Amino acid sequence: MMASTEVITCSKPVVVNTGFGGQDGLLVFANDKLVAVLVVLDEDYDQDASIQGMWFLEAGFGPCQDWNRGHVFATQDQALAWVRDQVLADGAGAH
Repeated sequence: MMASTEVITCSKPVVVNTGFGGQDGLLVFANDKLVAVLVVLDEDYDQDASIQGMWFLEAGFGPCQDWNRGHVFATQDQALAWVRDQVLADGAGAH
């Protein structure tokens, strides 16, 4: 049995059709459940050069459903850490 603080996450690289063309992205799973879709921001997605190359929470599910707050992360690692924190805070790590 897993401890409640243990979360097994994995990600799968994908191309996401965001309506602005194909964006490099990740499907993020926590304990075999899809919890987030992350995309890399580029010039086709947003003209703001200061955020190009950063990761954006395109869609969130369950503990990550807070996606509409415009979460932007400097790195993929930061984005995945945020997902993990949301899952742990929700208590879903034990499910």
